[in-house]
Amino acid sequence: MLQPGRDLALITGASSGIGVQIARQLAARGIDLILTARRRERLEALAAELTDRSEGQISRSEMPTVVVIDADLAASDGPDRLLAELAARNLAPTVLINNAGFGYFDLFLEQSRDEIEAMIAVNLRAATILARELGAQMASRRRGYILSVASFAAIAPIPRYAVYSGAKAYLIAWTQALAHELRKSGVSVSVICPGFTRTEFHDVARHKKTRLMQLIELTPEQVARAAIRGMERGQLVIVPGWWYKLNAALTRLLPRSWASAMSAKAVK
Repeated sequence: MLQPGRDLALITGASSGIGVQIARQLAARGIDLILTARRRERLEALAAELTDRSEGQISRSEMPTVVVIDADLAASDGPDRLLAELAARNLAPTVLINNAGFGYFDLFLEQSRDEIEAMIAVNLRAATILARELGAQMASRRRGYILSVASFAAIAPIPRYAVYSGAKAYLIAWTQALAHELRKSGVSVSVICPGFTRTEFHDVARHKKTRLMQLIELTPEQVARAAIRGMERGQLVIVPGWWYKLNAALTRLLPRSWASAMSAKAVK
């Protein structure tokens, strides 16, 4: 279980959506936080909110410390610059939340190279590098948690989100293999695969939501709650929401090509 005053969680992509809600729920439990994203003003506003909200909810001795570090994980040196900043401040996270991620809705052969490389850098490369370096520190202390935020698109790949779906599928396979490697290290590894969620994701993706997408949307609070609960329980692959649990079970029985066909109909 996470321990107030002992655990320190690094949350990437903490300026909006699921990252904000994970930060809120961890802070309410007295867990110290490092918030990182590109938009520093949003991070600072969230940090102020979290310390203010915790006042009166938990004892002063359990009041969380919240550190803000702005970082661009799409940059080639982004993950290493973040790691260097942590080392310079003598910050050693015991929890890594690989939440930063985004996708663009477009035909693969028409997408720009810059957009493709940015998606790979943030969704895949940054998560891997941060887990490699911080996971080694956790293993040396024989305590830690690594949680990566994938997507239901990793289970049922979505046409026009080809790169995003592929990058998120990597997170599942990588987490499964890593969990086996670290099973005796004291480090727990999990991945969550949320479906459509009420965040800024589709605005960034330039994708207007269909009526079906809106009907089966999850809230960021639901996803964050499932993520933290699953992480603490050592659950390997977390799928929040009954609709998505049912569909995850169905996709295991159907030909893989059918899963993408179903996804195509959902997003049109």
